Amino acid sequence: MVEHLFQRCLLVLDMPGFELRPLRRRKRGTGKFNSITYGYTKPGEKWVVIDLYTPKTMKARRIDAILRVIAHELAHHQKPPRYYREWFTLKYMIHHPPFWTQYKKNVAKLSCDEVLSVYFKKN
Repeated sequence: MVEHLFQRCLLVLDMPGFELRPLRRRKRGTGKFNSITYGYTKPGEKWVVIDLYTPKTMKARRIDAILRVIAHELAHHQKPPRYYREWFTLKYMIHHPPFWTQYKKNVAKLSCDEVLSVYFKKN
């Protein structure tokens, strides 16, 4: 089901050719926090890795949380990381302000879609 929703997200955001991969952990449900990574991607590559389960209890994540992670990871491809200068050093900024603007636009597009809007809660 998540694969179909991912393909719908790609259609809505007009980003074809991406591949969804589930996050696989070596030991599930052990340790203190078990890593809180929701997902990751690499700009330049056409894949997105998403954790479909909570790390400690191994319960399935809510669909709207997964859709927001998809919007976040695809925003990394739309607004890639950039370098900026702070005094005399160059710093690498992954989550810069235009990135967050793009993320909000992606979530707004997904929540307005007729298929995906069912999964977003109305407050």
